[in-house]
Parts: sequence; structure tokens; C-alpha cells
Amino acid sequence: MKRYLIFVLLFLTFGCGYSTIYKDVQKEDFEIKIIKSKGNKEINNTIKNHIKLISNPNSTNLINTNLETSYEKITVSKDATGVATNYRLDVEINFAFNLSGKDYDINFKDSLKIQNNTNSYEQLNYERSIRENFARLAVNELIIKLVSINDN
Repeated sequence: MKRYLIFVLLFLTFGCGYSTIYKDVQKEDFEIKIIKSKGNKEINNTIKNHIKLISNPNSTNLINTNLETSYEKITVSKDATGVATNYRLDVEINFAFNLSGKDYDINFKDSLKIQNNTNSYEQLNYERSIRENFARLAVNELIIKLVSINDN
């Protein structure tokens, strides 16, 4: 019975047409360079590093991008003593570039509510990892948009 169940599960998994989102991204040939950047330095550096990993330096398809980021940590609630208990982290990332004579602006906005941790070191590390995740999500969205623009 177990073998039959495993066989059915494997058959359904391989027969469902599953493919990864970035399956065709490796076939795309981009070199993305950030010409000018403004805003949060930590997010900008994370974006630059992530773009370096996915860019092909030998590509003839060069995309010069301007990057602008903003990051805010807003106190949402405080306890009776006035100490912040909850925060909202807001990020906005804008990529502006020209491709084939046409100007594009790709905006990424996200926010996340978090609770304050009594250990400030852990709190800083947690917020740093959230900023890195925001940056990676924005770069992934940029790549998806570039692939869809090139497909048209």
C-alpha cells in the first residue's frame, strides 16, 4: 500500500506541470549596473551585492539603473511606562532605468509589524535580517519585471 501511495504521489507531482519561477531567468542575459543610489545605505549595499550575484558581466544587454530607497521604523504602540512594544518597518525601493528607449520605474513597497525584543542585540539583528529580506524581494521583483519586459 505504501509503494502504491508513493507511486501516485510521484506521478501527480511530476505530471502537474510544476516549474520554478526563475526557470527561464538563467537564459536571460542581463548586466545590471547601479549608476546612482540614494537612501538607506544598508539596503542599497544589499541590493548591489544581490544584483552582482545575478548579473552576467559578459552580457551585451547592459541596464543602467538608478536606485532610491527609504526605510522607516515607526512606533505603533507603547506600554504604560512609555516603552515601545510594537514597531512597523516600512520600506520603499525604486528602480529607474531606460530600456530600448523607454523609461521604466519599478517600485517596491512593503511593511512589517514587529514586536520589541528586550534584548537590543537580538532586536538589531532581527531588523537587519528584515531589511536584507526586503532588499532581496525587491531585486527578485526587478528581475521578474525585466524578464516580462524582454518577453514583450
